[in-house]
Amino acid sequence: MHTTKELDGTSFEYRVDGDVVPGETVMPSVTSDDRVGVVMGTGVEGLGAGTFILSCVTAFYDHLRATRDEDFFEYPDYYTFQTASDPADYRMFDIYPDHKNVTVEPDAEQLLRSINDRAITTLLVPDVSPTSPDVDNVTLRSAHRRMDHCYVYAGDGRPSNVEFSIRQPRQPVQEWFETTVESLPDGSKVSVPSFGSDDDWIVQQFRQVSVKRALKRLPV
Repeated sequence: MHTTKELDGTSFEYRVDGDVVPGETVMPSVTSDDRVGVVMGTGVEGLGAGTFILSCVTAFYDHLRATRDEDFFEYPDYYTFQTASDPADYRMFDIYPDHKNVTVEPDAEQLLRSINDRAITTLLVPDVSPTSPDVDNVTLRSAHRRMDHCYVYAGDGRPSNVEFSIRQPRQPVQEWFETTVESLPDGSKVSVPSFGSDDDWIVQQFRQVSVKRALKRLPV
């Protein structure tokens, strides 16, 4: 819950074609029941979705403040799905406890089953070349029935055919990115992408896609 002390709705700026737009124009609505999942091939790749995750986390806590009469101590049910053998720890994004960083073998059926088992409603997938995954029809139907929104991100923050960008101050988020990288066994050899050329701001880009298109981009 450390993000509640550092971030609020004014921490994020959303742009479409260079113009600032309200967050609800490009982001999914967030309640305490929504579940966000970020799929990644390597532990560091998911950092490219960092601003999106933090925007949803902030909206989650804003929702709790608006709907709870008492103080709360809870975390959103957000998950990472990592096909690497050594997953990164995304606790600095309030994806916590650590069982929410899920290690999955790079197999489309197993990966989508893991996503379905956690009832993900908003899914982010990396900007990899689309494939035709070999997935059981029952597994596919479960995903299509439940998922409300899907987005494509890129490990460097710049996917192709972008639709919108999210910008936020570089600090303290840069430190959270670095802590996430350091959780990897070879973290000392991995660098955090720059995510924009501005020393004061992090900028990442995204595009929304259908569930069908998203599932063609599972990192398997």
